[in-house]
Amino acid sequence: MVGISHHKASVGVREQLALGANELDALLAGQRAAGRNALLLSTCNRFEVYWSGPDDYETWFRAFAAARGVVLSHALVRLDGEAAARHLFSVAAGLDSQVVGETEVLGQVRRAYDAARAAGVTTREMDFVFSAALSAGRRVRHETSLGRHPASVSSAAVEVAARAFAGVIGDRSVVVLGAGEAAEGVLRSLHLTGATNVRLVNRNPERARTLAAGWGASSHGWDELDGLLGGADLLFVATGASHPVISAEQLTGVVDGRTQPLVTMDLSVPRNVEPEARSLAGIYLFDLDDLQRLCCPAAAAPAAALQDAERVVDEELARLEQQLRGLAAAPRLAELHRHGAQVAEQEAAWALAQLDDLTEQQRLVVKEMADRLVRRVLYPVSRSMREE
Repeated sequence: MVGISHHKASVGVREQLALGANELDALLAGQRAAGRNALLLSTCNRFEVYWSGPDDYETWFRAFAAARGVVLSHALVRLDGEAAARHLFSVAAGLDSQVVGETEVLGQVRRAYDAARAAGVTTREMDFVFSAALSAGRRVRHETSLGRHPASVSSAAVEVAARAFAGVIGDRSVVVLGAGEAAEGVLRSLHLTGATNVRLVNRNPERARTLAAGWGASSHGWDELDGLLGGADLLFVATGASHPVISAEQLTGVVDGRTQPLVTMDLSVPRNVEPEARSLAGIYLFDLDDLQRLCCPAAAAPAAALQDAERVVDEELARLEQQLRGLAAAPRLAELHRHGAQVAEQEAAWALAQLDDLTEQQRLVVKEMADRLVRRVLYPVSRSMREE
């Protein structure tokens, strides 16, 4: 594995490497055309490449970053072998996220794996590894307290935003931009905290109506945005666009004459709000780097919950190791059994040549005896090879 994540790369770096759906498909198609195997995991927190085989993707990654004007320096992380597998398992389990225990990343890993398989750029070994990682993530969700009390970037953003209002959003005017997974997470968290004045804005009116109705919010078209912002106390932006959809100039007009600041949470990578808006009087702008700094994710999960999750990861890694050893032994075992079948056939033919006037039933018994003897000799050998 080679890549960057929120641990060492700022949101400004991550947004330059973020992939849209079309870009991901094009890159995977390029790998297939080149006869290479790779999986690309692009989320708000990370952009990582996983591969199996002789190709080394570190050079590819550096060239890709350079083409986008990114200087990686110390931000690039490379892990090989078991360390790469353990990292992937931790990612899928939500243990390597900005908000420890968040569940959204499991779906992101699954979609990245599905896309790579659909493009024909995974190997059998990669199938084993990613299937086991997804299993680890599901087990952490269902078997540990991290799963019983799920967290997400969206819920953390609502929690941080509420601090500006003494911890209670209540009937404050809230505007949410977007209708994807992150926006739905914001709506869910607002609903659970008792927010009563929430407006969802999206370019797709039907999608907005359906989503808003599910969480007690009202839905609005994009043409209503400026009017809604004028009276808003809190703005969540999570559209998934590849460029800013809220400009600093637009916000300048919104805050003119206001007595209360507009708290703005940008949950997108690439960022959906122009960073220059941070300097505006009357705007409190937070992005994912700010969220990581303010919500203290490492302290959010109890030690016992983390230990339970790590135990699950250890168990799934051990199971994966057994599977990969069996996969590595399979060609040798197949060759051993092919040789055994040849020996049985040769020895049965020799015995039959020494015997005259056998019935067909007797000849079959001789052949079966040779096969059984060879199988009984090979069975402990095969078992030993699998165990080793």
